[in-house]
Formats: sequence, C-alpha cells, structure tokens
Amino acid sequence: MPEMQSYMGVNEGNSGIIGKLLYYSTANILIPKDRFIELGKAFNLPKVKPARESAASAYRYATTALKDRVVNKDASGTHIYRIYCRDNKQDTSSVICRELVKETLDSTTNNYKKLANIAFKRETEEMFYDNTEYDSDIDAAQYCEQALTLFDRFKRCYNSDHVDSVVQLLLEKMQAVKINIHGNLYFIPNPHLPLLNIFEDYIEALSKCNLNAGNVSSNSMFVANDEKQREKMTAEFYMNYKRDIETYEERIQHFIDNGCSSATVINRWLKKIEALKAKKATYEQVLKRQLDDLDQDFSLLQMQSQELSLRAVKNQMEMPLAA
Repeated sequence: MPEMQSYMGVNEGNSGIIGKLLYYSTANILIPKDRFIELGKAFNLPKVKPARESAASAYRYATTALKDRVVNKDASGTHIYRIYCRDNKQDTSSVICRELVKETLDSTTNNYKKLANIAFKRETEEMFYDNTEYDSDIDAAQYCEQALTLFDRFKRCYNSDHVDSVVQLLLEKMQAVKINIHGNLYFIPNPHLPLLNIFEDYIEALSKCNLNAGNVSSNSMFVANDEKQREKMTAEFYMNYKRDIETYEERIQHFIDNGCSSATVINRWLKKIEALKAKKATYEQVLKRQLDDLDQDFSLLQMQSQELSLRAVKNQMEMPLAA
C-alpha cells in the first residue's frame, strides 16, 4: 500500500503530459469510523478523520435519509405517497425537532399530513419520537423506528460529507484545479501525479468498506502537453484562482473588521495564502507561461495578509507584558 512518504516531486518521464484529469465519486459512501481512520493511517494521510462530528449531525443525517415512496391501490384508484422528514420550527435550546410527513401526490395540489415528531435531546444526545398519528395507509411508528436505526448507523459511520473533508486536503496538496462543470472533476498538474496514485488507491480502499450500495470510485486520464490543452487549463486555472482569491479576501477582511488577534487563526490563513502563491508558481511551470494577469488580484490579498501578520507579531509581543 503506497504511503505519503513515497510521494516524489516532478516525474521526469512525464514530459509529454502536463497532468491528469481526475474524477471521483463518494456520493453514497457510508463507512465505519474505526475502519475509515484505520485506512487513513495505513496511507499515512495528513488528516485521517473529519475535524467536526456530533450526534446532532447524525440526527440530521438520519432524518434526511429517511425517505420512502408508497404506491397504494384500492377501489377508488391508485394513491401515491411520499414519506420524509421536514423542519417544523419547534427547536429549542435543548431539543431539535423535525416532523415525519406523509405527502399525498395529486393532479391539482399535494396534501400533507403530519405523522409524528422525531426529536433529539442535545444534553443526553438521545433521539426519540412522539405524537404519532394513526394512518390507515402508513405505519408511522415503523418509520420512526427506522429513523432510530439510521441514527445509530450514522453515529457509528462517516458519510460523504466527512470523507470529502479528508479528500479535500489531499486535493489541496496536489494543487488541484476544479474543472468548471458539474461533478468532482479536477486537473492535477504533472508534479503531483505520484500523489494522485495514492489518492486513487485510497478511494478504492474506501469503496471496499462502503456499507451502502452506491458507487464509490475514481478515474483519471492524461492531458497532452500541447498548446491547445495548456490554453484550456490556463483558463480553468484563472477562474479557480480568482475565486480562491475572492474567498480569501472576504475571510481575511472579516478577521480584520472583527479585530481577530488569534495567532493560531492568523498563522493558519497566512499559510493558506503562501500555499496559494506557491500554486501559481507551479502552474506557471506546468503551463509554460507567466500568469501575470493574476498579480493585481493577488496584491490586495497580500496587503491584507501583511496587516494580519502585523497583528500576530503585536499579539506575541504583548503576551509577555500581560504575564
């Protein structure tokens, strides 16, 4: 099994290509937490589990996943029902509440009937249901019990949101550029193709542990090193880079406006800006052109980063005085 330590720099044998197009899908993954962490450690990934997880999130995932379509035929005709949970605005500081709904599909207007409340206690992290309504076609209690089963499953497993939080860090390390079409399609520049091999092996390992029936996969294809392809990837890079700059500017301006003085937060974002600068240098080498049109966009971000940096230095100088 390949590891991050085996990740090398530029592969000289790939001079005829500028990189690879990568597509991956984790949309329907559900993997036991211990197995997911084990795989991350086996691949020696820099991040092996999501930074944030909670029982409240498991409750939301469970109630969102509770869906059904019921077709019932009787003497009066065919009746089609949709069963799902929706917010009912009864949340409090101690309880999150959603309602189980039966939606009757009709040619003119749909009818809705509340079947039960499915709630979550924040303090005890327990999920429960109450106020079940009798319905001749739908067994509300059965669906509520199904929600409890899903809740237990989501507490023990990671889903696509959790997996993507780990995968995104790998994509950042490969300085990937997201292609502007629907789906997880990325351009991976030539210097990072060895890490791409690790990425694809990791996705394959995840697919073997998936508890759901959906497809979890990845694939990649080479991009020729010719002027036409370099021009196309340059356009994609410009769009993504400008979007990244705008996002960073907004976040850093928020820190400045709110007087952020946390050295941890400031240093993390200064590293992000340096990584963004390094990404531009990599793509100038791969695409064989100077990306000078981005300099003006980057200048404001650099000014903001300098202000943040001064805040960090000032904060460190004041700490001994306060002590």
